[in-house]
Amino acid sequence: MYRSEGPHMKIKVFAVVMAWISASVMMAQLQNPNKQGNMAGHHIFSVKNLEEAKAFWRALGGQDVEWGVLKMVKVPGALLYINQSKSGVSGGGTEGSSVDLLGFKVKDLKGALAKIEALGYKAMPGSNNRQAFVLGPDGVKVHLTEDAKLATTLAADEVHMVAPKGAKEWYEKFFGVDIGGARLTFTESKEKMAPTRGRALGTLGIEVRDLKATVAALKDSGATGLTDIRDGGKNFPDPFAVAVFTDPWGTTVELSQGLTNVK
Repeated sequence: MYRSEGPHMKIKVFAVVMAWISASVMMAQLQNPNKQGNMAGHHIFSVKNLEEAKAFWRALGGQDVEWGVLKMVKVPGALLYINQSKSGVSGGGTEGSSVDLLGFKVKDLKGALAKIEALGYKAMPGSNNRQAFVLGPDGVKVHLTEDAKLATTLAADEVHMVAPKGAKEWYEKFFGVDIGGARLTFTESKEKMAPTRGRALGTLGIEVRDLKATVAALKDSGATGLTDIRDGGKNFPDPFAVAVFTDPWGTTVELSQGLTNVK
């Protein structure tokens, strides 16, 4: 027998709808900041074939997004700013550089691997049914870890660095290492690694709470090539500014303030 919905049922339905909308909005944004106010920003790539590179990330669950003059691939927790190399070649993959890999969580590892294998990318030796390593477009190493409780298909998780003793403490001091979407992990190396600048993954992105204060703190930190703050101005629908530096071990980082407005 048909029964009309009472006021309590309508309230419950409304609450469920609002919760779904709120979850959808949060999934579209960068992750919550750590205690220092920092989170993953937009990692910058230079690739041989733009569409092939974007197809890889779309297959894993990334979505195209345009924000002002930037065309990026949005992953819950981070943004991937992928550019076509002007020379038609990339400067090498991540292995051998100060950034060894990017890590992501996936809800279904077997399904994720099937999608990228259809594009020609296979799991590397040492992978298992819980985690896999893949050399993605232009040799960018990707670590996929299954998390069946994940609310989304894909989520940014880790940036793994290879650097001498002291690098972890340096990042902890200025940014923290438990960065949402870019949890920093380290392998200690006595050998000098290649810098990231000019490679397929040339620049890491960190979104900060206070760009001016962060740049001021970095001036006597040992970082090199620290630029002045550049305001995006009319190129973006919301206030946006960046500054770039290279850490003492060769990793180029673009600091940003304003990317949390990207939906």
